Amino acid sequence: MKKFLYIFFIFCFSAGFVFAETPYIHPIDRQESTCKEKAKTLEEWTKCTYLASREWNKEVDKYYSLLYKKLPESDKNTLFEDQKYWNMYKNYEIRLLNSLYDKDNETKERLLFRTNQKRDIVKHRAESLRMYYIQTFPDDDKEKIQVNSEYHPDNIIIRSLRYLGF
Repeated sequence: MKKFLYIFFIFCFSAGFVFAETPYIHPIDRQESTCKEKAKTLEEWTKCTYLASREWNKEVDKYYSLLYKKLPESDKNTLFEDQKYWNMYKNYEIRLLNSLYDKDNETKERLLFRTNQKRDIVKHRAESLRMYYIQTFPDDDKEKIQVNSEYHPDNIIIRSLRYLGF
């Protein structure tokens, strides 16, 4: 009887792992991971991240235009201003990351850090716009969007909330 219980618990425990829902991975992240697996040099690795960053930029443009088309006229200006200020933030943040380049002390880790940070700036904005779109227009039949439950807000939002005491 004990063996049966042990086998039953082991089966239930392992079945939970087998039938557990796999987390949603965005196709751009999947494409970047595949590219990085094939990369043999650091230049190829950073090129994969750069290409992913360009794809995330396209996602930003896509969801910005989708939101802009569907929002009422009174709210379009707010979205436009928000995007304008986000572009300024992105440009200054990238300028700061570029200023961290030190050709005398450059390491692989520093290069990868800067490349990933540049990608993450655009990726977080794309995910934010996507979530705004999903939350505002959940019944859109044209866009079958799978929601990523692992959404993380921008660093600037996190810093603002910490400053406010949340």
